[in-house]
Amino acid sequence: MAEMNAKPDTVGDTAGSNMPVLLLGIVAMLASLWLTGFGGMLAKLILIGFWGIWGIWVGPAILRGRLTGDGLVAVLLLGVLVGVVGLGDGGTDEKVRLIGNLLILPLGLICGLWLGRDCLRVMVPALILYLPMASVFQITHEGWRLNHPFLFLGLFALTCAMRGHARGWIGGVAAVAVVLSQTRIAVLALMITFVGRVRFSRAMTWLFGLPTLIAVWVMMTIWLPRLLMTHGSGRLAFWRMFWDDWQTASAARQWLGFGAGSVEAILQDLPSAVAFGALHNDHFRILFETGLIGAILWLMSWGMLIWFARGSRLAICILASVVVTMVTDNTLSYGHYLICCGMAAGIAMRENTDAGQ
Repeated sequence: MAEMNAKPDTVGDTAGSNMPVLLLGIVAMLASLWLTGFGGMLAKLILIGFWGIWGIWVGPAILRGRLTGDGLVAVLLLGVLVGVVGLGDGGTDEKVRLIGNLLILPLGLICGLWLGRDCLRVMVPALILYLPMASVFQITHEGWRLNHPFLFLGLFALTCAMRGHARGWIGGVAAVAVVLSQTRIAVLALMITFVGRVRFSRAMTWLFGLPTLIAVWVMMTIWLPRLLMTHGSGRLAFWRMFWDDWQTASAARQWLGFGAGSVEAILQDLPSAVAFGALHNDHFRILFETGLIGAILWLMSWGMLIWFARGSRLAICILASVVVTMVTDNTLSYGHYLICCGMAAGIAMRENTDAGQ
């Protein structure tokens, strides 16, 4: 892992010299956050464009750091997966959208590794400014819920890579907001990420932390019943339908998939699926749209990323939490959440390497 983490002292963490870039970044991120309400495509272009350009800016430093070993394998796996999507069936727009979604978390990881805390100086202020204005409690048939659970979850992941007293306050507010969203998979991801910050070797963790956690869980079950509520969301029925379609498809379809955008195209033709919107399972979606070849590359890529992060428990927990959210949600579409988690994991890996040098 050290091969990719090695870096010159001049890269990242230069808030004074990068102040104009930081201010531009905050404005760009606020614009991209605001544009998510209008479809999200332009928002992701701004997101990928800004961080991609800044990443290219420090490109020579990355080359001097010698991208070899684990990092090179991870990049090659991602490149092959992108190639499978690009050469497969599906419209050009759908392919570009899926490829863009696949690149966001790795882009955040690279920015965290090479820009360091400058990432926090852009993303954290932008989220702090945006979320109070955009967050509302929504009344559903299952009770009230706070919106934007994954943006708050991304903010919490970033605070795990912060320093100073503000980290606790901002992270605490973000964690409470995730819980108030009553989005079960987001709460589970929050808990997995939190494990990366806990120091299990401390006696205080067991004497006070564990009883506090139990008390909080009891209060959540009393006042936030949706967290334990079982209901028919329709996911299982649609998963079975797509599974049957995949099983009865030709061998070529099973190996190469139905093509980018095929899931949404099928759902749009089903009147009962209009409100459902998407498959709510990114792992299954990759299998259906890119076939067994794409699914194998997908699993290998995640395995390589987690292996790449093996020196940092926090980075592993953040990446694992993203994998978990993809079981029941459309996480690949949540660009800001993905880039926040990638940045937080990258910063954790960077600082773990610095500590070992």
